[in-house]
Amino acid sequence: GSYLKIPLPLIIIPLLINIVDVQIKKRLSLTYSITKGYVKSLEDTKFLIRQISSRKSIDQKLYEILETNKRDAVKELGLIEHEGRDVVIALKTKQAIRNVIAKALKSLTFLSSRGIIDKYESVEMNKVLLEKIKSLNNFPMAIPLPTPDKYLHNIIWLENKDVLIEFFKERAKLAYFDYGDVICKEGEMPQGIYLIISGMAILESSPPTFGIDRSLRPDRESTTRFTEYCTSGDIIGELSCLLKREIEYTAICETILQVCFISLEDLYEGFDFFWPSLEYKIWLKLALSIAYQYFESSLVDEDLKFQKCVMLNHAYVETLSSYNEMIIDNVNMKFVILVYGSVIDTKTEVPYFAPCILPKTCEQVRRVIS
Repeated sequence: GSYLKIPLPLIIIPLLINIVDVQIKKRLSLTYSITKGYVKSLEDTKFLIRQISSRKSIDQKLYEILETNKRDAVKELGLIEHEGRDVVIALKTKQAIRNVIAKALKSLTFLSSRGIIDKYESVEMNKVLLEKIKSLNNFPMAIPLPTPDKYLHNIIWLENKDVLIEFFKERAKLAYFDYGDVICKEGEMPQGIYLIISGMAILESSPPTFGIDRSLRPDRESTTRFTEYCTSGDIIGELSCLLKREIEYTAICETILQVCFISLEDLYEGFDFFWPSLEYKIWLKLALSIAYQYFESSLVDEDLKFQKCVMLNHAYVETLSSYNEMIIDNVNMKFVILVYGSVIDTKTEVPYFAPCILPKTCEQVRRVIS
């Protein structure tokens, strides 16, 4: 009789490749999780130092060390996301499921303690949820990459609304950059916004102006250069597009970069079509980001998630036009944070420059034209 003869290496090599691939994904997954935890611990340490340190010089030195370590860790995360995007997607999905189950367990405990849910039902539901957590151990190590248009759902100010997603889906373009490519330069006018799909970019800039002439700023003599890393889900160019003003940083690719690009013209067409909510929501997102970046310790007890602010008005944005004045309701306002530009207290003539929390003694302000 005849038979088919297959060389042994042809059988073994694919198996070995599969085993090695699984081990690489396990190692990437572990490295990513540890690095994410390390970044979180650095953030917590920075917050604690602000609370317990009494010497400003030591505080500043420790802060700089932590910030440097954080930048290095974020850079490492960006490289992992670029090399193992499918692994990172699986990890984030698994963590999101775990968070949902944890919230469900917490709600179940509360309802059971109040007698709203029968004790027997509570025990059974608790078992089901714990089984779901155990089943996550069998969660796939990697999830195939979604199509680029799916990333529009990651733009928080589009709020996952189909009408907004469809509008920009028709206009958004895929763009690719190689390592070392310059996406945009400091001092140039913006071309549009870049939503990073995969890869990492580094932003290098002078101290941010927040719309204030450098000669008027208290830190006008500073020569410090700022460095920030942007990875998957981050957006480059929002503020400069909103203002139609020069970009204040240079964005350079640290890896091969894939982005979803929305041109300035298409963005403003969206502003007109969805006036005034879309433009306002981008301002709200940026205002919350600046507030947390500079005043996290003051806002630690506040629930200022973007969606809560949109739906429940936990925080909102006011814009002062030229020479306009604004009365501050200090009775109902817990914080009034200046996130862009400068104002003068109309009573004392004291100037305030963004970013800052206006004092409770400030009752009325007018915009400073810079």
